[in-house]
Amino acid sequence: MSAIDAQTSAANPRYELYRPIHKALRAFMGDTLAVVGRMDTSDEHDVAAALEQTRSLLALLTIHLEDENRFVHSAMEARRPGSAAHTSRDHVEHECALAELKSLIDGLERAGGGEREGLAYGLYARLALFVAENLLHMHVEERENMAVLWAEYSDAELGAIERQIVASVPPAVMGTAARWFMAGLNHRERVGWFQGMRHGAPPTVFEGMLAIARGNLSARDWTKLASALAVPAARAA
Repeated sequence: MSAIDAQTSAANPRYELYRPIHKALRAFMGDTLAVVGRMDTSDEHDVAAALEQTRSLLALLTIHLEDENRFVHSAMEARRPGSAAHTSRDHVEHECALAELKSLIDGLERAGGGEREGLAYGLYARLALFVAENLLHMHVEERENMAVLWAEYSDAELGAIERQIVASVPPAVMGTAARWFMAGLNHRERVGWFQGMRHGAPPTVFEGMLAIARGNLSARDWTKLASALAVPAARAA
């Protein structure tokens, strides 16, 4: 879900399919886990905000999983049968975990004040385990799956796969993902992401993503990005 032609090392520059989106998801998962952990169950606004963010995370993770199954695993299997088996099994387990987390969110939302503290910790503990499982899973994808993809596909082909993924993501979900790309990527990666978007996406999409960056990056990070992209750096008053 990015447009970064990143380098894995100085000696082996290849197209990175996993790293940018995984950085965004790690940032989103870590922040959400902290939000749920400090949620004040006696404060209706606090509970609503925490559950809304958790639902947003699960929605993005669901689409990410589905896109990996549809585009990435199918590409791996097309040229090296059996190569996606490990992470495909993980995805089945993740689907079950996502359903369980959604059920825990619904139960907490319906619960009365006296029940909420225990249910909130139950959600937090299950989410923490899910995050831990995903961190390990992403590590395998970035090492093992990416090695298969590099061996079997050119950078141009990997870029085409990624464009298919981007095109399949609903705009509202892409807006959520963009916020966490801003949080998770370093300056060089942000610049590459926007440069790819500038050349491969409609101008309205590029401008919309710039607005998200302007509203979510620190003043220093936004100024650096605006300078690199040669766009106006002034924020709205």
